[in-house]
Amino acid sequence: MDPLSLLAGTLIAQWDPGAPERNPFSMDASSGEFLQGSQPIEELTLVRTIYRGDCPGESVTAMKGIRFLASTPPAAKQRIVIRNRRTGGFTNREYGKGRRSSESFSISLGTRQHGSFLSVRPGENEFRWKVTGASEEGSPAEGSAVLMVKTEDRERYRDFRSINEDAFCPGEQYSNSRTPLSQCRAGYYKVTREGVCPNGKTIQLGTRTIYRRYRSW
Repeated sequence: MDPLSLLAGTLIAQWDPGAPERNPFSMDASSGEFLQGSQPIEELTLVRTIYRGDCPGESVTAMKGIRFLASTPPAAKQRIVIRNRRTGGFTNREYGKGRRSSESFSISLGTRQHGSFLSVRPGENEFRWKVTGASEEGSPAEGSAVLMVKTEDRERYRDFRSINEDAFCPGEQYSNSRTPLSQCRAGYYKVTREGVCPNGKTIQLGTRTIYRRYRSW
């Protein structure tokens, strides 16, 4: 038997004429989908910036304007709670009359638990959703959804925005009435330095003792 006849015989054997035809674009009874704009998405890429230099760290740019559409249509004064089973984070959004989907929210890496942010982790994230106040009979009030999250890493150097110095006599760093440096009884004073990062974070750079006969750092 030639290969094409063999393949056709296999397909005929697997076909069940009694099985209902399935529309691959239809939403399952208790499923839901995330929307970006008006388009359903199954995958989302978040940009993660890794900082080097004076101010190391990382930050993730949240994806804004995400919406959710459940198999229960928006109606009346409904709300929808979408919870990430991996992070425990959730968002509670309006899902009422006049809407085509939920109120918008943002998605980002992390552990935000509520509000307009929904936390995710890289990889597959499984969600449970629940509509409160569902008014349409026969529609499921809860269900599930899946979203694959990827990260795109970028590196940047982040230097200090400024460096602060504070000079004081020994024991007077936190005093409201400091002795003039030229009159320090111990014959020396101390100088602390801290770097200020662009995001406002400060990094301590240490303390140095300066004897009055020396003036350079």
